[in-house]
Amino acid sequence: MPTPAEINENLENLYNGWLESFSPLYTCVRDLRTNMFKRIFGTGRNGGANQKGEKLPVDGYSAKEMYIDARSLRSAPNQFKIGKRGTAIKSLYFPEGYAQLKTETNAKLPLELTGRLKGGFIGEPIRQEGLQASILMPESERKKVEGLEKQNGIIFLPTKEEQKAFLECHAAELVEMINRAINE
Repeated sequence: MPTPAEINENLENLYNGWLESFSPLYTCVRDLRTNMFKRIFGTGRNGGANQKGEKLPVDGYSAKEMYIDARSLRSAPNQFKIGKRGTAIKSLYFPEGYAQLKTETNAKLPLELTGRLKGGFIGEPIRQEGLQASILMPESERKKVEGLEKQNGIIFLPTKEEQKAFLECHAAELVEMINRAINE
């Protein structure tokens, strides 16, 4: 059993370590970001929700005509690969846009409406500075976030339920680390 002086020293060391790297906070912020990601972007074919729990619109695919580099879509049907003169073409033409591309080809498409936004949200490192941590979005996606939130309300802030789960996680982590420091 540690003496009161040893307990005091252990707690002082724990606190000084937290000033450098507050790991109980960082762990829970990562969990918070994962929960927010599932809410915002949805799972499977289910769309996501904003901070109030309102479903975000899942727009149909664009019907604006488009051209795709033939090399990026190798398994497209021949009707899109052969030009009027029967020769191979460099760009595949889809007069009904992405909607046609999606329905008339079975290729795994390299396109995803929210791919960069999703990747940026989950892939951007969490800023960890002493007793603070922040979930960041890449600067390249900032205008997209602003536009989506202007149309759909606040999206990229935690809900009350997400905040509650975060606080419970954080409290449990703190208690566990303090108990460990006391009993060393």
